[in-house]
Amino acid sequence: MTERIAPLYKQVPNWFRRDVIIPFAATRLGLCLVALVAFHLFRLPITFPQAWQVEADGNQHLVTPISGDPHPFVNMFSRWDAGWYLEIAKSGYSYRPGYPSSTAFFPLYPLLIRAIHTVLHVPPTDYWFLVSGILISNICLIAALNYFHKILTIDFSKKVASRANLYLLVFPTTFFLSSVYAESLFLALVLSAFFYARTNRWIVACILAALAALCRSQAIVMGLPLFLEYLQQRNFNVRQIKWNVLAFVFIPAALIAFVFYLYTKFGSWSVIFEVQRAWGRRLMWPWHTLSWVLGHASALSADHHEWLDLGFLGLLLIAAVVGLYLLRPCYSLYLWFSLLFLSSWGMLGSIPRFDLVVFPLFIVMAIVGTRSYAFHLAYLITATVMAALFIILHSQWNWVA
Repeated sequence: MTERIAPLYKQVPNWFRRDVIIPFAATRLGLCLVALVAFHLFRLPITFPQAWQVEADGNQHLVTPISGDPHPFVNMFSRWDAGWYLEIAKSGYSYRPGYPSSTAFFPLYPLLIRAIHTVLHVPPTDYWFLVSGILISNICLIAALNYFHKILTIDFSKKVASRANLYLLVFPTTFFLSSVYAESLFLALVLSAFFYARTNRWIVACILAALAALCRSQAIVMGLPLFLEYLQQRNFNVRQIKWNVLAFVFIPAALIAFVFYLYTKFGSWSVIFEVQRAWGRRLMWPWHTLSWVLGHASALSADHHEWLDLGFLGLLLIAAVVGLYLLRPCYSLYLWFSLLFLSSWGMLGSIPRFDLVVFPLFIVMAIVGTRSYAFHLAYLITATVMAALFIILHSQWNWVA
């Protein structure tokens, strides 16, 4: 087997091995080892009353306390929202007005879980559905790293591209990229859409952006940055606009199609907004969100993360300001729109996770990191320590993001 794999590995481009495969494998192995050791050395108090894990029979069961013995590598990456994606993949959508429901989650990721599970012809247990989700997330993460490197080498040095990938892989909430969450899929679609936009393949770019809109609501802010890039490539000359501009319709059309599906199933056009209120989210101006959070933030504890969330939002803000001087206009606009979108829901509870998919953040940090070794070293040490702490908290049912 080794003799067959070795020649194939040698055919892989050096940059892909150096900047994608090796850091991917090293960081994922590190996350697994940290969580596994924590499972066996100490147990944290569970902060979620409906904590569950996959037991020896392959299905989820409520537990307190958790055990690290049955399927540890699946359980550590299957917490919190993973249960919602599992429910959708197995049984489709459900909605209870006034209660948290699966309609808050977009369909593409659970559809892929169900598709992979069906193609592999594996037993219909929760274990195998979750394995399918973890497999999809990690494949998409590798694809995202590939496109991230390609898109960066259009404008920047290989060193910037290499550090951007590394910074993403050691970011404090990086474990979500390998978990049963839609982050890796969304990031892969966003990066590939921008790559094909930068290389003037607009039909493909808009199709990928539309698929991203079926993965996360945040995709709706991609439209204007991509259109800005479209105009910039044509020197903002209206006469150079071609028929392929019509492909931009795909992006809102995908979101409208999902809303229409929810309407036909549950009889309401506003299900997608109503369900957010069950989690305390509602659209408002960003300054109202910040005002409320600052007025109600408690001291940092296992149950209160407002100051941590504000810190990660502040990181986005700093990058957005610095990015005005360092980034291509479409990337800078995407960063600013993401910042405004993420701070417009009345709470900041998942901002540390949402930062992961705002890829211009990592471009800015990579540029700074190539110019300042002190920043590079400080970021790697701080992010790695926080990533280790966060995977322990998350894998033992403590809220991170």
